[in-house]
Amino acid sequence: MIEAVLHATPLFWPGTLLSVLAALLCRHRLGQWLGVVPFTAFLLVLSLGGIVTLTLLPDLDAHYLDNLRYADPVWQTSWHVPRPAELATANQESLNVALFVPLGVAVARIRPRTRAVLTAAAAAALPFGIEAAQYAVPWLLRAADAQDIASNLLGLALGMTALALPCPPLPQRTERGAAAVVP
Repeated sequence: MIEAVLHATPLFWPGTLLSVLAALLCRHRLGQWLGVVPFTAFLLVLSLGGIVTLTLLPDLDAHYLDNLRYADPVWQTSWHVPRPAELATANQESLNVALFVPLGVAVARIRPRTRAVLTAAAAAALPFGIEAAQYAVPWLLRAADAQDIASNLLGLALGMTALALPCPPLPQRTERGAAAVVP
């Protein structure tokens, strides 16, 4: 499934490279503005770049007529919350969920709370904007689908709540360099 996604997205590697460069260039200033460490700002920009790369770039390798199946003039409106069994394998739903988890993790780390709420609202609006663009711009050769919105929002929520889960304590170094577990 992942090979099929990469084959259908020939601009994946250039998009990823541009996302990494953008994330490297703005991580410090964006991190200061959002109240996060530079790595979190890097993750935020990188995840946004990955989302744009995988959802809004057309398949340039295939013939236009081959891609007409994606230019569906009807918005697919049936949806459901993906079940755990559907997420256990690599498929379109699980990849749509996984695509938004890093964004959710980055958003959950933003401080102060006012910026966090605004960024979370923008992140939650993103799946709607993506599907609207896929519907409104037929040359993207993408099918707008409400199921993608549900999967993306689930991934965003999972990422935002991942930091709230209890984690085992990290080993801490003692004065002699031996690892000690702190309760």
